[in-house]
Amino acid sequence: MASDLASPSGRLAAWSRLDAERRAERDAFSERWIGRLGGLALMATLLYLFIGSTPYVHEAVIDANTGGRVMNSVNRYSWIVLAALSAPILWLRRQALPQALITLAPVIALYGWFAATSLWALDPSASQRRLFIYVIELIICLAVSLSQPDGRRLHTVMAWTCAIMIGIDLFSWIFRYKVSMSELGLAAIHNHKNTLGAVMLICGLICWPYLATQKSWSGRAFWLAVLAGGFALLVASLSKTSLGIYVGVFAFTPVFLWVMSRGPRTFRSLIAAGIGLVIGTVFFYLAWCGVEALDPLAPIRGVTFTQRTDVWRFVIGEWRHHPWRGLGYGSFWDIDPMIQPSLQTDEWFAQPDSPTNEAHNGYLDILVTTGAIGLAGALALLFRWVFGALAALRQALTATDPGLQARRPYAVYQALLPLILIGHNVTESSYFAGNSVFGFLILLLGVELDLRRRQAEA
Repeated sequence: MASDLASPSGRLAAWSRLDAERRAERDAFSERWIGRLGGLALMATLLYLFIGSTPYVHEAVIDANTGGRVMNSVNRYSWIVLAALSAPILWLRRQALPQALITLAPVIALYGWFAATSLWALDPSASQRRLFIYVIELIICLAVSLSQPDGRRLHTVMAWTCAIMIGIDLFSWIFRYKVSMSELGLAAIHNHKNTLGAVMLICGLICWPYLATQKSWSGRAFWLAVLAGGFALLVASLSKTSLGIYVGVFAFTPVFLWVMSRGPRTFRSLIAAGIGLVIGTVFFYLAWCGVEALDPLAPIRGVTFTQRTDVWRFVIGEWRHHPWRGLGYGSFWDIDPMIQPSLQTDEWFAQPDSPTNEAHNGYLDILVTTGAIGLAGALALLFRWVFGALAALRQALTATDPGLQARRPYAVYQALLPLILIGHNVTESSYFAGNSVFGFLILLLGVELDLRRRQAEA
């Protein structure tokens, strides 16, 4: 050894090894801090989306002179701060950015159409402000996805964020009961009881699979307590939509996982049987109505989904005037009161005591603002992510490799989130909507799925 070091070539080799070791240490140190910064950016973004810029404000603030909502400038500055928190990650990952942007070309193309619609929007300034916020959300999703080598770390950060949020809401419910209650139900620190319900639905969706990652009894007891607290808050919120989805999904999940773990033939057979059952049920129901001379639509004629059908009828009527290009991204609700379509009518949802800032159907909001082209692109992306998440879940469930098996809890969350969003978006507007928890999470899931798929193919 001494003779090797005495020679110039030996010393050069030793220096090279030492330099390589130091570079490896620096790279490991840099990776740790990039991961921590990404986790911090994700936690801060989720907490802001959960709470919003006006905690404990349970009623819309209406401008008496215009009849419109008072705009909150804090929201815009908050998103700029969150973007600044994510910027260092993009700089440190700048070598991976070109390929990542190519991978995300379908998402970027849809954003391009949204930007085009803002040119002819009813209220261009409102449209551009809302598109700006959703561009920031895309930047955050890209930075967070690039900061983590494995989605399981994202799952850990999200689970702990949910635990913090449930703790905050329980504290508000117990110690600040008066300001936490609204006329419709418990809202806690959030603006509306439906917001609390949606947040607790998401927390359950994230924390239930995360419970399976716990190896100790103390860890399982802690996360069971977190889930129990979240469910109690969900019930107290009186949010029927979120509660119904919560109970239905988690009752359905064991069957869903069993089906996904079966072979392709079993899976196709079950799908065919389900379709046949639906068709057979409809056929025999219509036949029975024909024999008894009954109106087949009688059971649903009085259903209004808590008067949502009035809003849907109005939105569809406005969309028919601009079927292909829409009225401009984010340019239909909460815009200049002088040109906001709903405020030019005598509809009940246009009155000051019943302000409405969404169609309570995300598909209709995308349709009326970005046209049939925008809705087609949004649905294409949604189903791309649905099938991508289902493929990832199936791979994890059928894998024999321990590394892939360890991804099962996160894969369960990935598969359930878009399925829940499909149903939730029927009665609430959350898909491709800024300042929406569901809108951000589905975008993060889609970006992370596409980037992981590209890495696997490479």
